[in-house]
Amino acid sequence: MRTITIRQMRFEEARIKLDREMNDAFMAGEAFVEILHGIGEGILKRMAIDYVESCDFLKLVERDPMIRTNPGTTLVEVLAPSKEYINRLRK
Repeated sequence: MRTITIRQMRFEEARIKLDREMNDAFMAGEAFVEILHGIGEGILKRMAIDYVESCDFLKLVERDPMIRTNPGTTLVEVLAPSKEYINRLRK
């Protein structure tokens, strides 16, 4: 699973990095991506969630509240074709 770290970045830099790396994850056929945004004031977390909700190929993963997880991360499912299919398209 790929981890995208945007913690302690400026808003615009984080948005650009998130967009670039999510597209890379899609093209690599990744199934899940974890966004590490930190806790802080919640600005980067809100930006990450808004970004995911605006993309057709991404879906937020609902975590079980009974399982302890890192509150500074957001798990995302990438709704992409398989790696094999993407490799065939590249040829």
